Parts: sequence; C-alpha cells; structure tokens
Amino acid sequence: MCIADRHRSETNLVVQKLMKTTLVSPRNELSKITTDLSRLDMFHVIEDDSTSDSNLNDLALRAFRIFIDMDEILKELEIKEIGLIDTLTKGYHINKEKVKAKDWSNFIEKLEVDAKPIIKEIKDLLSEKNQLLNQLEVNESLNKTLAMFADLSVDLNILQSLRQFHVVFTVLSTKDLEEVRKTLLDDVIISTRLTSETSALFITTPATESERVEKILRSFEIKPFEIPDRLPQNLIEAKKAVTKDLERQTLRFKDINNMINTKIEQSSQKMLSLREEAKTVNELFTNVKKVGDLEYFAVIKGYFPKSGLKEFKKKFSKYIVFTEDVKQRESETDKKSSIPPTIMKNFPFIRAFEPITLNQGPPKYGEIDPTPLIMLTFPFFYGIMFGDLGHGIILSLFGLLLYIRGNNSMKKWGIMLTVAGIIASIVGLSIGEVFGFAIGDIIPSLKHPLLEIVERHHGTTSFSTDAVSIILQFSIIIGIFHLTIGFGLDIINGLKEKEYVETLTENIPTFFMYTFGVIFALAFLGAGNNFEGLLTMQDPIPLLGIPVAQATSISLPIIVITILVLILGKPIAIILKKAPKESIAMVLVMGIVEFIIRIVEFLAGTMSYARLGVLLLVHAALLMVLNMAVSLPLAVAIPMLIVFNILIMMLEGLIVYIQDLRLHLYEWFTKFYEGTGSIFRKIKPEPKYFDVEWEEK
Repeated sequence: MCIADRHRSETNLVVQKLMKTTLVSPRNELSKITTDLSRLDMFHVIEDDSTSDSNLNDLALRAFRIFIDMDEILKELEIKEIGLIDTLTKGYHINKEKVKAKDWSNFIEKLEVDAKPIIKEIKDLLSEKNQLLNQLEVNESLNKTLAMFADLSVDLNILQSLRQFHVVFTVLSTKDLEEVRKTLLDDVIISTRLTSETSALFITTPATESERVEKILRSFEIKPFEIPDRLPQNLIEAKKAVTKDLERQTLRFKDINNMINTKIEQSSQKMLSLREEAKTVNELFTNVKKVGDLEYFAVIKGYFPKSGLKEFKKKFSKYIVFTEDVKQRESETDKKSSIPPTIMKNFPFIRAFEPITLNQGPPKYGEIDPTPLIMLTFPFFYGIMFGDLGHGIILSLFGLLLYIRGNNSMKKWGIMLTVAGIIASIVGLSIGEVFGFAIGDIIPSLKHPLLEIVERHHGTTSFSTDAVSIILQFSIIIGIFHLTIGFGLDIINGLKEKEYVETLTENIPTFFMYTFGVIFALAFLGAGNNFEGLLTMQDPIPLLGIPVAQATSISLPIIVITILVLILGKPIAIILKKAPKESIAMVLVMGIVEFIIRIVEFLAGTMSYARLGVLLLVHAALLMVLNMAVSLPLAVAIPMLIVFNILIMMLEGLIVYIQDLRLHLYEWFTKFYEGTGSIFRKIKPEPKYFDVEWEEK
C-alpha cells in the first residue's frame, strides 16, 4: 500500500498527521529524486527563496513552451473540456493516455517527440487558413470592384485620359465613407457597398481641383484604385484571373477546414492530454527546482504523511534524510511558506462534503475537520427546507445522474444532492406532500401523515396552526443541538492547541452558559412566561420533563458562575501570571462586553435556525398556489404544472442551498472553526487525461 492509499484508510475529525523532512542528495541525481518523490505521490514541497537548479529550470522551461503552444492551439481550435450538459447527455468517459518513462527527464523527451509534430502540423494549417482568409477577403473585394467596372462599362484608360475633369475611383473602409462625403460636399460622389467593411467610391471634380481632392484623400490614407501588378492590366482579363484565384482559394480553404475538423475529431483528447502533461511537468519542476545554494548538493524540504515514514526512509536510504514531527503551533512563528499544510483524511463518501468545509477554508494543521459532521447536518438541513416527496425523488435522481455520468467533482455534488433528496423525500412523506398535493389523495394507505401541515377542507387549503408551531419548535431544537456541538468542538480545539487559559475562561464558560441558558429558558416557558413561579412551580418543563423549580435551581447558579468566569477569569489569570500581561481594567471591561455579545449571539444564532421550518412552509406555500391550476383545462394545467414545478425546484433549490450554507458558515463555523489552513499539495498534480507508468531499471 503506497502512502497515498494509506492516508485514506483512516478517518476522524482530526486532519492527517505529517512529518517534516529535509532530503540532501547530489545535484546530478535530482531528476531521479524527483521521480521517486512523484512515485510516492504524497509529498508537499516547501518553497524557499534559494536559487533554482539550472537543469530542473531547463526542464521546466521545455515543458512550459509545449504547454503554451498546446494551450494556444486548443483555444484557436475551440477545444474545451467536457461541460455539464455534455456530461449529463453523453457521460464523462476519458481513456487516459498511458505514458511510459524512466524518469521525468525521459518523460519530457517523449512529450516533445509526441507534441512537436502535432504543434507544427496544426500551426501550419492555422497559419495557412489565416492567410487564405486574408487573401479571400482581398480578392472578394477586388472581384466585386472589377465586376462593378464591368457592369458600368468603365474604362480606366479613358478615365485617366480626361483633361477637363479629374476622376478618382477608389476602395475605402465603409466607416470612413460618411466623413469623406462631408469633406467633399462640392464634388460629385457615387458610392456602392462591396463587402460588409468596404465600399467603392467615384469622385468627379474639375481638373483645377485635383490637388485639393488628392490632399483630402491622403489625409484619410485613401489611394486611387489600380489593378494590382500581379494581375493582367486588362479589366476583363484581371477579373477572370481574380475569379480563378477565388475558386482555388475557396477549395483550399474547405480542404484545410476539413483537415482541421478531422484533427479535432481524432486528436482532441490527445491534445488535451499533451497540454496537461506539459503543465504537470512544468508545475512539478517549478515547485522542486529551488533546492538550496550548495554547489554540489541539493536540499529538498517538504511534508509527507506520518503513516508513510518507514516507506519514505527506505526509499531514500542512500541519501541524507532528516525527519521531525510537525508541531501543531509551528505556523505561529514561522513564515507563511513553512506553514504545515492539511490533508483532510475522510472516507470517499464523506469527501463529497469537503467543498462545504472549503467554502470557509481548509482546516489549519491540527484543527478539527468538521466534514464528517457536515456530512450528517448539511443534507439533513437541506432535506427539511426542501421537504416534498416528489421534489425529493427528482432531486435524488438528478444527483444519481451526476454521480453516474459526472467526473470526480460532479460525483461529489451527485452524492450531496442524492442524500439531500432522500431526506427531502422522507420529510415530504412525513408531512404528506407530493408536488404540493396530499399523498393520501394518491396513495390512500398514507391518508394520515406523521405531521399534516396543510389542511384541506371542501376545496380550500390552509396551514395547520399546530403543525406550523411544531415545525418551528423542532427547527429551534435542531439549532440548539447544532450550536451546542459547535461550542463543544471549540473546547476540544482549545485543548488540542494547549490554549488552556482561553479554554477555561472563555470556551468552557460559553458552552455551559449556553447549555444551561437553554434549560433556564425552558423553565421560564414551563412557568408560563412568569418569573414568579420559577422557584416554586412543580410543573414539568418542555422537552426535558423535569419540574420547573428543579430546572431553575440547577441552571441559574451555573449561569451566574459562568458569567463571573467570563468577566473575571481573564483578569485573574493575568494576576496569577497565567496569561500575557495586559491592562486588567481594560480586560475587565472587555469581559463585560464579551458577556453582553454572547447573550445577543445566543439569541440571534438560535432563532436563526427557525429558517429551517420557515423555508419548508414557503416551499409548501408555493406549491399550494401553483396547484390551483388544476381547476384549469387539462391542456393548460398539465404544461403549467410541469414548467412551474421545475422553476420552483430551481429557485427553491438555490435558496435552500444558500440558507443551508449560511447556517453552517455563519452560525456554526464561527463557534469553533477558523479555516485558515492550506491544502496539502501533492508533488505531482492529479492528472485527468494521462497516467505515468514508470519503467523499472
């Protein structure tokens, strides 16, 4: 099992542990070293400011030239990677190029052998095509001009022999025509359009005014028309020659287009592969080429998974290797280039939800990776807000289509949408809704759903007040659990980072103040929103069922203690010299402000989760309004229902995604997650269009 596979075999909330290494080798073996590091795959190079190795720099430049040439060709030919629509209709099937090589130097040699003939052939074709386009444009304009002379029976020799009049015939840009007319108002002017960009112009003026006219024409850079020297100077013969050239050039232009189209059809994936190969090699050597300032030795620094330490040392046993554990807080004093990267070690199914985490940013080294929890909460929240059996099934089917036909990125979205669709279907089944209709009207055995939010009586529909209340309460309860988990994770992060003072004076008090604050709020509700009965009433509080007085006597002292710790904890730590010395008065004031802010955050954050229920009700309301169309004739109602259901799914799907993202990024992540890390960058980027098979020596 290679390092790349081993690091995926374990998963939890903590990112992969890394080792920091310094590898010293002779400079003349750098190509082999780079190849061996690529074969291990999981190696993140630390960039530094040392000078570049000339050999590696040369290899990077050779690859870069090929990349630039192939990139220009692909843009010119409008060859693009497979898009979403093509992926859904045709599927994402790529037969990767198998490239065998001894090392990266040999790989570049083979790349040049493969790429240069293709580059030359296509560049020659494109160059000839562009030349033909210019020639065709010139000859088409000339042909029309000559045809006009023939139609008007104009003889250039006669025009030139006139003594009393000065006659000019010219071809000019159409955009200049109006300006020329305004300038030569006193002269006789006749114009005719030749092409979309050019026009022919006759100017007649007395011979005495010839100098003035010529001067004006020169200011517009307009020259009198003359038959080009390459053509017979006889008007009729010149037109025949131009017509013949046009026929030949048109045929050749079609041939070149056919050749280019054939090349696109046969070799588009090959060209995409060559571009990616060149880009991969260039990026690899650009990252590795700075290997210290020693004359005869190269120094490569980087990170690799701790699970691969034994394999790494065995692979490079003949060289000098220094390894050390990466300290979690190493990045606080080091420069940015040496900040430990992050490997998010999740199972394939969980990795589908990593894009949600990465919206905030990757976890810093040693920080908790919330992705496994997001895998549970994100589709759950989405399914609640999008709750409808019909819409949920369609969403799941669309997700499955993305997973089956899509690339790796689309597969992740496919998994997310499929799971969210399944939960939306379950929610829709629970509330008895399918495309906004009552499931019981379609499936009689499901006449009584778990919670009926829409009441239907005598053709009228309305929301059930009790059901709406239950949904909103359920949404708030979900929010309480979600936020409590966030506060708990904040304590774990503080302990992992050894921020003991902050954990004891802020994180732990915040957790207990929120938890027992919720219990106190339930006691207040159980007392009938009356403070007087908090210490005497024996009625059970909502959800927990314990007596009001008991809940109050437990929660109130703990809340008071946590408030005191939040306000006085940091000043006491400063006095005991357990925290950096600051102004005690200022810290005390900030503690009071922090307490007030916490209260506001608790209330606002908890109530924010009401949007789970609100959006479910909005979704149902939109479908209720739409389904009034059933009273229309079927020929109108059915298309209307189909089209507007699609529109509602698209609109609601986007809104629900944004609100789901907001609950995680702004309400949850802010309680424990920074997301200020950097992603572990493999020494060799993951290719789409090719695979390297290293030849054993």
